Amino acid sequence: MKTVRIFCLCYISLFFCIPFLFSQVYTQELPIEDTKLYSIISKNDTINFIRVAKNTAQCKPTILFCQGSLPIPLIIIRDNKASFSAFNFDYKKLILKYNIIIISKPNTPIVADVSTLIDYCYVPDISSPNEFDQQYLDNNYLEKYIERGNDVIKFLQNQTWVDKEKIILLGHSEGASVATRLAEQNPFIYALGYFSGNPDGRFVQYIREERLRASKGVISAEEAQKNIEQKYEFWKDICRAENENGVLPKGGDPWFTWKSFSCPNRDILPQLKMPVFITYGTEDSGAIGCDLLPIYFELEGNYNYKIRA
Repeated sequence: MKTVRIFCLCYISLFFCIPFLFSQVYTQELPIEDTKLYSIISKNDTINFIRVAKNTAQCKPTILFCQGSLPIPLIIIRDNKASFSAFNFDYKKLILKYNIIIISKPNTPIVADVSTLIDYCYVPDISSPNEFDQQYLDNNYLEKYIERGNDVIKFLQNQTWVDKEKIILLGHSEGASVATRLAEQNPFIYALGYFSGNPDGRFVQYIREERLRASKGVISAEEAQKNIEQKYEFWKDICRAENENGVLPKGGDPWFTWKSFSCPNRDILPQLKMPVFITYGTEDSGAIGCDLLPIYFELEGNYNYKIRA
């Protein structure tokens, strides 16, 4: 009887605790065909994401797409017509064979009319166009996106419409860093698509741009060097802000956003065990870093990759 009582108490505890640890709040149809909004609560964080799919009851491979930077709503309405803001591929072909999932940025509307946005970005007060939502800024860093991504992957693993053996990550620009780190940490990822990322991290591009401007004759070599040294000072502020008040004196993104997205991925990508597809534009800011990725893959003895410039 004692054993039964303990078992019952444990069962009851689990029954009541699980919804609070990880619960689906609601699903909702959206103004684009074959699109549904999901909202889950995990660790006091409401995570909104959309699913785009045909034959929604069918068990299919599932793509989790990690979009680029800025608080841009997932669906933007122009002239009463709704369209996706983030997809840079033909999603209508993919949804015949895959579910496509994309997570909203923190504290950013899922759907917004273009007239309410500034350069497609959400701001709480349109009369203050340079002030993003503070809660978005507080949560806009790499580790937070990894945490949210892992929570959504947990949710997907419990859905009958998801092929658990084929969860695929695609990441574009800033999202390429998120997808790479998720692939590194999460054992349930089948493959990775690395789109227009910067393997050397966010801050490196600002140094390279100064050298590039000098090589094209836009500025002198002396000007480039002066600008680079100023950027070194800014980087010191970023790295030392952790020991101060957490706010950069020059404003903009918090120090932890700069620091987290400036961590390089060039050593992580060749260590991944799953297939990796790398594609980028030759004029992208991270193109030079992507050009060098085959060098690192081959040095590591990892031949499970494809690259297309």
